Amino acid sequence: MADEALIYSEHHYGEHELQRVGVWEFPEGHQHDDEGHWIIFIHGGAWRDPQQLLTAFTPSIRAMLRSAPAVAKGVDRPSRIAGFASIDYRLSPHPQFPQDPSSVPPTKLRNARHPDHLLDVRAALTFLQRRFPSIADRYVLVGHSAGATLAYQLLMGSAALGPRAAEAERDSAAPLLPAVFIGVSGIYELRDFNERHARNYTSFITAAFGEDEAGWNASMPTCYSGNFNERLGSSRRAVLARSSEDTLVDEPEIDRMANKLRGDGVPVEVVKTLTGDHDFIWKDGTQVAQLVEAALHNLKPPVFS
Repeated sequence: MADEALIYSEHHYGEHELQRVGVWEFPEGHQHDDEGHWIIFIHGGAWRDPQQLLTAFTPSIRAMLRSAPAVAKGVDRPSRIAGFASIDYRLSPHPQFPQDPSSVPPTKLRNARHPDHLLDVRAALTFLQRRFPSIADRYVLVGHSAGATLAYQLLMGSAALGPRAAEAERDSAAPLLPAVFIGVSGIYELRDFNERHARNYTSFITAAFGEDEAGWNASMPTCYSGNFNERLGSSRRAVLARSSEDTLVDEPEIDRMANKLRGDGVPVEVVKTLTGDHDFIWKDGTQVAQLVEAALHNLKPPVFS
């Protein structure tokens, strides 16, 4: 639960225990703008950390409520925010949290490999848009670290799914895209990223994407051969953010992604003034809240009076 002013519910979009979404709604009678946006979060954790789950969004929700009390109390002005949601997805194996496949049921086993994570995010968003029709494309999607990868992979469409693209398109409808993509401390390319970090990231990348290093970048946003502008359209926005104090994801990641977006003709806001190390950003939540606030303010037409 993020705040007593909100009503929390949990929903499953699949049989696995991690195929779930947390939803925080304002109570009945709360004053909000009919054009308000949902804020939806995708957590990071290198595609495998069972300690980073949907609750990673709660510090940011609290920060948003603190920064705009009227959002919580429904007084003075309509809320620009219609609700909050956070997505869990199946995880890859983690050596510090081993599981015995012979004794762990499939619905609890963490053995996902790309594109499982992305398929889950797609399914979660499709579920949310059906369960809460007001979301539609009126939402801001925030991804942290690997969650930022997943957010921008959505913009690649079926190109990010590789050989399982046809399966995905057959089994479920693609979700409507958000009004704003916000990638925080994101990973947007893998091979050079791993080399710059003395190949210390080989383990988690292999767990999530397999041992064929030549194929790692096939689904990475910076390596997308298509044009992002054709998929975004003129009404959607892209934001990239990082902290100079981040010791886990370096600056070339945001620069390369920004160059790809700009090269495709996408206006992108690049924010490099965040502070604190990699996980501090989501644990504190204040800076995520500020990014969301700025995104809502910059949306046109205005979403609040």
